[in-house]
Amino acid sequence: MSQQIKNVVIAGATGSAGSHVLQALVVSGKFNVTAAVRKANDKLPSTVNVKVIDFDSVDALVEIFKGQDAVIDMTMSPDSAMPLRMVEAAVAAGVSRFIPSEFSIDPRNSKGRSVPVYAPKNEVLAKLEELAAAGKLTWTSISNGAFLDWNLRTGFFKIHLKAKKAELLNGGEVVTAWTLLEHVGQAAVGVLLHPEETKNRPVYISTIQMSQKKMVELAQQALGRDGWDISSLDMEPVYQQSLGELFAGRVTFEVIGNLILYCNSREDYSGPFVKTDNALFGIEQWSDEQVKQLIVSIASE
Repeated sequence: MSQQIKNVVIAGATGSAGSHVLQALVVSGKFNVTAAVRKANDKLPSTVNVKVIDFDSVDALVEIFKGQDAVIDMTMSPDSAMPLRMVEAAVAAGVSRFIPSEFSIDPRNSKGRSVPVYAPKNEVLAKLEELAAAGKLTWTSISNGAFLDWNLRTGFFKIHLKAKKAELLNGGEVVTAWTLLEHVGQAAVGVLLHPEETKNRPVYISTIQMSQKKMVELAQQALGRDGWDISSLDMEPVYQQSLGELFAGRVTFEVIGNLILYCNSREDYSGPFVKTDNALFGIEQWSDEQVKQLIVSIASE
């Protein structure tokens, strides 16, 4: 049996996803929570132990990780070596469970994970598997597809609710997983409360599994069909151009985003999760009506 997880440190607690994971940890009341941050932040919950840390230093990370049962990495750093430093520090500090910064497509999908944007995640997961095989620590990755509410707010998935504009990725027919940030937090807590059931494997969650085209249809039903500008975007030239930019060293948010969107435009690269761990974590699939209510709420913000 895995040991009970009580002391948890989270890195990246102030980000869009990280803040929801932190909130879920605090609300659960099950853990002593430490937030490792680069600079002081007075907006974090008073019950959280905040530690300012140099993430470039393995020794500094080890000091923060000592006495912790689990480390949750919610960072999105351009420094691809930083997650590996955190893994190294976790082993040195005797941490028993590491949750890497995955939160994306299925890590077992070799086609999707062959896209260079996922190379750092692949490297971290390979290291965790190696360490787990040697009995140095255990790990769990969380796969949630696209962040449902974040994508509808930002338009990252090419659906712009307020402008009533959508670009369908290769026609938008591919069904993929979409997960509320709240449910991501719920899953992180669930992993820590079920260490044996989630040991050394990816877990899969989704609020809905739906195509981009169906999402646009629900948006039209929710917001009215008048005034929409809907087009189809051929992702192959976008992908090739973005690869060229990446290999030329011009790494921008747009380049990274286009590579991620390309994966989500191909069923063989992403596609729906065949099986989820929703039941283990108490996550219920949403209905179309609930999605439409979310769309109306976000569009009116």
